Amino acid sequence: MRVLPVVLMLGLLLGGCAWMEGSNAGGPESAAPAEEAAASDVMGTTDTPSGAKASSDTKAARSSKKEATVRAELDKVGRKLAAQAARTVMPSKSSKQVKQRNKEYVATYVEIDASNVSTEMRPGTGGQYVGVVRYQEKIYECRGKSRAAALKAQCEQIRSRRLSELIRYDGKKWQY
Repeated sequence: MRVLPVVLMLGLLLGGCAWMEGSNAGGPESAAPAEEAAASDVMGTTDTPSGAKASSDTKAARSSKKEATVRAELDKVGRKLAAQAARTVMPSKSSKQVKQRNKEYVATYVEIDASNVSTEMRPGTGGQYVGVVRYQEKIYECRGKSRAAALKAQCEQIRSRRLSELIRYDGKKWQY
């Protein structure tokens, strides 16, 4: 039990001597690391902290380039997704849904505005991202006295809504 205080005391005594030598700001020992750092900055070596900074700058540039590539791919996939939704939405302009309301017929259809698509990319974990694809869905109505008249009548937009779809990037491609 008495050994522990003795060991601690020796550690403080020996460590204290080393600490005192390191605190000598005017000595030649303290000037050497500063000179080495300055010389390595001039020479461009990567084994010092300044080299670590250069390495991290390179990694950041690569990461930024990869992120720009992923963002461009998201824009492409977003336009493709909106075009696919425009082709497959029901009821469509070529296949209107007709219902009778009171004494008149109303034909309705949905149209996707594929020309006005916006995308947003949010960072995830481990090189994965979450993409948000936003587009607008427009609902039209056509009114007529009969079913055939409603199908041939001039249609007008009655409402629209913004749709947002979430897709994810798994590190290789966008999954939807």
